[in-house]
Amino acid sequence: MNRSSSTDAIVLSLRPLGENNSSVTLLTPEAGLVYAVLYGGPKSRMRSLVAQWNSGKVWLYENPEKNQIKISDFEVSNYHTSFSQNLFKSYAASLAAELAIKTRCGGSSQQCFRLLSGFFDGMELCDEEQSRVGLIRFLWRYLELLGIQPVSHACSSCGKTFFDTQFAPNAVSYYNSMENSFICPDCAGHLPGENMLSVKNNAVQYLSALTVLSPSEARKLTIDEEIYGQIRQLVFFLIENSIDQKLNSIETGMGIL
Repeated sequence: MNRSSSTDAIVLSLRPLGENNSSVTLLTPEAGLVYAVLYGGPKSRMRSLVAQWNSGKVWLYENPEKNQIKISDFEVSNYHTSFSQNLFKSYAASLAAELAIKTRCGGSSQQCFRLLSGFFDGMELCDEEQSRVGLIRFLWRYLELLGIQPVSHACSSCGKTFFDTQFAPNAVSYYNSMENSFICPDCAGHLPGENMLSVKNNAVQYLSALTVLSPSEARKLTIDEEIYGQIRQLVFFLIENSIDQKLNSIETGMGIL
């Protein structure tokens, strides 16, 4: 049995382990979450390479006697240095990592790795304003990975598309949390107000566009501050409601995220 292996990986978190070692959580496309040990003190070359948010190729050694996986080497391809220089990016990365850990990669290691890798690499190239919209896109796509992304192209009650020309862009639609669906402005008045979250029609149109457009096409879409705020509130609610627990990154990052 070959105890050594290599794989692409993102360093999601590190915790002290004893005086000089670290417990490392890695995200890999094949195995999903991998919990490994990094040996070496502060002056160790590996300590500077295996740092939070770094991504690249990692070499692992499995020791069955100790029931332990050791990091042997790490070749960094992207350091994501801007995350430590920008508070929003740091919290956004923490939210993505916490989500991957708590949902166990949403049941698909490869897709989870692709989403986080794309999100992290994209944030590194963007400013804070662009990264804020990028977080919305990431969370919306992660809802699809979890299998609970609500259908956003048409009203769940009457079937009318939200792109119907009879609806004004600033008309108010609703998200129905009981049915995990959107309700058009015409049907909203006929339904009880409980479990309903108001959101403007062009916000629903934006989410619908994200569902069908490629990432490069979606990045070209623009939204104003009001619509951004409504979508942000909605996707945060959907994410926490889907996993039935609060996310520490959202709670501690309130006012930053």
